Amino acid sequence: MNASEDYLSMEPSEETSQVLDRQENNTIIMRTHPTVKEYYENMTAFLSLAIFIASLLTILNICIFSTTVSRLSRHLNKALLRPSIIMVGLYPIISLAALVTILVPYSWFICHTVMHVMFMVGGPVFRTLLFRYVNSEQNYVKETGGEAVQLNTPPCCCCCLCLPMVIPTKAKLCISRYMVWQMPFWQGSIMLVMNILYYRDIQLYHQVMYFFIPFIVCSIVLGAWSLQITVRMITKLRGDYQLRKKMFCLQLVVMLCKLQYLVLYDQLDGIKMGGEYPINHTIYKQTIINILILVEMVLVSMMVQSAYRTPIQVQIDEVNKEKEITRI
Repeated sequence: MNASEDYLSMEPSEETSQVLDRQENNTIIMRTHPTVKEYYENMTAFLSLAIFIASLLTILNICIFSTTVSRLSRHLNKALLRPSIIMVGLYPIISLAALVTILVPYSWFICHTVMHVMFMVGGPVFRTLLFRYVNSEQNYVKETGGEAVQLNTPPCCCCCLCLPMVIPTKAKLCISRYMVWQMPFWQGSIMLVMNILYYRDIQLYHQVMYFFIPFIVCSIVLGAWSLQITVRMITKLRGDYQLRKKMFCLQLVVMLCKLQYLVLYDQLDGIKMGGEYPINHTIYKQTIINILILVEMVLVSMMVQSAYRTPIQVQIDEVNKEKEITRI
């Protein structure tokens, strides 16, 4: 009797453990990415249509980029041309990363990292471009004549109300430069470690990923805060250059490719999509998110094209030369 009672008492626990194991296996099957061979052997009509639409959107984005670059090359000198081309080139690269994610789902984390890197690269380049609009940091200090600058700008406008206005000096501009340049080094190191963990030991990645998030958020906030202050500074001298619009386009990289990606990645788990492995729920979810990003990048590229219409530097220089010739 004791043996049978022990057997009966153990049976429910074994059943619950089996149920838990099945649930874990189901979640693993739902979240596992197929190989390239499995992906294309089990291709569905939805994925075929998604690849076709994604390819068209990427080509459209590249065409917008080419048109913008040709316009910039006619209107800007070499000092402004290179950083401007880099800034408008962020968005077709993001589109290519989204397209690769749809074509090769297993590479999604690398492509997501590429999207993240675009903001890390765009921040320092945009700051360089801002001060090239006024020739240099030293020239800015001379032109402003020690005019104070407010520090309560987004994303720290609420918590920095008590900070006094600051007069830009060489040392303070150097601090501002470091606040922006820390992004590629700090976040780049973190993203490199996260990529290694994801593709080497995904269980360890899920255990430690949340510890990296505060460092990434703090780095982004510091960089964006410094850029917003710099935009406000340069706008006083170059108010017709649409600097706030250019900054907004850069911020959209973080909002659409990082925040929106993470929010939708969790929210779409509540909707049943796809079937069993290999074309599972995760494949459908990532495809929908990346199609949305591709559509948004086309719209943002059009906004960027509008924002970088100014300045028209070459024409201004030609007009000045003609005036000098007429004076002589």
